[in-house]
Formats: sequence, structure tokens, C-alpha cells
Amino acid sequence: MISTDHGAKVTSPALKFNRLATAYRRLLSTSDSALFAWEVDEHYSQLTLLTLLRRGDSETRRAAALALGILGNQHAISSLARALNDQDRGVRLSADDSFRAILLRNCAAVHHQHLLRVMHLNDGGEYEDAFSLAEELVSFAPSFAEAHHQLAISWHGMGNHFQAEGVYRVCLWYCRFHYPAWQGLARCRIELGDDAGALMALRRALEICPDLESVRLQIRTLCRKMRRADFEGEFLHPGAMLGNSRAKWRLNSRHTKAAVSETPLAVRAFVLKVTSVDGASWCRRML
Repeated sequence: MISTDHGAKVTSPALKFNRLATAYRRLLSTSDSALFAWEVDEHYSQLTLLTLLRRGDSETRRAAALALGILGNQHAISSLARALNDQDRGVRLSADDSFRAILLRNCAAVHHQHLLRVMHLNDGGEYEDAFSLAEELVSFAPSFAEAHHQLAISWHGMGNHFQAEGVYRVCLWYCRFHYPAWQGLARCRIELGDDAGALMALRRALEICPDLESVRLQIRTLCRKMRRADFEGEFLHPGAMLGNSRAKWRLNSRHTKAAVSETPLAVRAFVLKVTSVDGASWCRRML
């Protein structure tokens, strides 16, 4: 039975809900993250915050995602990764910031400082110096996913795409939601000529974080490239390949004209129909 007494004592869950909302609003107005962290830590456990991240309203989910970025540990990574698909954009942004923060600090404090030095060198393009430090970090913390990610970036920056692909896969073994590693894996596979594997990796990154518009564009571009290569591969004359590597998939106009002139009209119409209809629908399915 629902009580109609407005003076009745408020239950504990409602009090906790109001505390979180109040602390979040105070943070937005004062930018005092230390006070917000203290208030949340005083009244909430990580398990409660994870529950609110799944079941609360939009404001509560935003506050819970932000609080987990400050107080959460590696056990919150999967829930934050799922929150990247939340219908509320504010929740997605808070979850993304918290997700990245936990990835970076999911290690001992001394290893975290080591990681920051590696990231600084990679960001500055000093891949050889970063490589030696990243290898040392991986040896100290072999299950630290971000350490493997930075090592893969160093390999990639030095032009060793095969080694970089392997290290990206190790990173994903320890954290399958690491969407920057999925993006790096796709870039390596493109360099190695594995367009199908790159497409799979890009689609996986987009599944984890749908706000990656650049990845969505890469998928469309790669899909068109694969469809064009499949079409040209079927009708390419053996003597029509050019010596230039940049134009190796172009058709020689003389052989193309001869082949088209010798092809029956009905067959040509069928080919045009297939490539214009079935090819487009295949590309839409891939996206």
C-alpha cells in the first residue's frame, strides 16, 4: 500500500538517490571534483554506482558514470563500456571519459607514471624511445592492457605492422572493450592488405562506441573499396594490369573495350543490374 502521508520518513534508497543527484548538481555549478568524490565515496559503493548506471534516470546515470571514473576500478570497465551505447549523449560522454581513465590507471602507481612517459613519447612521435620503455612496462605489468596498447603504437609508428597487429591482439585479449586498440588493429590490417579483417575490427570498434563517426566513414570507404576490387577482379584481363603499383587494379582501356564489345548485350545488362543493386545492398549489410 502506498502511503499518502507527505510527512512520512523518506526511505534510505531515496535518500541515496537525492544525495547523488545533489552532489552531481553541486559539481556542475562549482567544479569541485574533490568534494564530489568525497560525498559519493561516503555514501556509495562501486556496486551501488554500477546498479545506478544501469537502472537510474539520465541524470543519475550521468552522475554514476562520472563517479566511477573517479572511484572505480577494473571491475567497472565492462559496465562503462556498455554505457557507451546509452541513449543519452551525456551518459555516453561521461562513460567514455571514465572508461579511458580506468584503462590508464588499472595498474600500480609506479607503473602509471611509467605509462605516462611512454604515452608522452608516442604522442611526440619518438617511437624508438617509447618502444624500449613500453617493453619494460609490459615486462613489469604483463596483464596491463594499456601497456600493450602503447607498445603496439610504438611498433606501428616504426613501420612494423605485423608486430603491431600481434600486440594489439594481446591488448584486446586483456580488454576486449578497448576500442582504440580495435582501431589500431584495423589500421595495421589495412597496411598488411587484409581489408576483410580490417573491416571486422572497425565494425567491432563501432559496436563498442557508436559515436565514432570517423570509424563509420572508414567502414563505408573500405566497403566501397572491397566491392570495387571484387568487381574488377572478376573482369580483369591478364594483360591489363599496369606495372605501376598505384594503378595495379585499373583496367586497360583497350582490353576493356574489346571485352565489352565481345560480351552479349544481355550479359552486359545483367552485370550492370547485379553491380548496381546487389552490390549496393551488400554494402548496406556490411554497414
